[in-house]
Amino acid sequence: MRRIAATARYSENMEWACPVSPTEQHLLLIGLSDFGQKASGTINFIELPKIMDHFEKDAVFAVTESDKMANEICLPVAGTIIEINTSLLSDPSLINREPYDRGWMVKIKPDRKDDLETLMSAEAFEKYIGVFFRK
Repeated sequence: MRRIAATARYSENMEWACPVSPTEQHLLLIGLSDFGQKASGTINFIELPKIMDHFEKDAVFAVTESDKMANEICLPVAGTIIEINTSLLSDPSLINREPYDRGWMVKIKPDRKDDLETLMSAEAFEKYIGVFFRK
């Protein structure tokens, strides 16, 4: 069964973004969707960016390695990294176990507030990934 976080927005590259909290709407958490982590396999290594690194939309900001492949993870909106999830450095499989919770990758300050709205809603993402299951 596919899990999709209703409060997140999604990129075509399988990443998700959502506000950190109701009181921190100006900051976003970024991670790999459940569908993306399942396609990647069991993640056993991650390379994360440095705090204060800036990335344009769709730029590679992290690399994961798994039992299946190496995978470049792209930032779904342009922004500056303000925090990394250091828990992933010792336990990268958190992405597999809790992709929308403790498996987030980075916290960013987006360049533009409205960029989040350009990403797919949960409903649109469900339809988008549904094409991968059609025969």
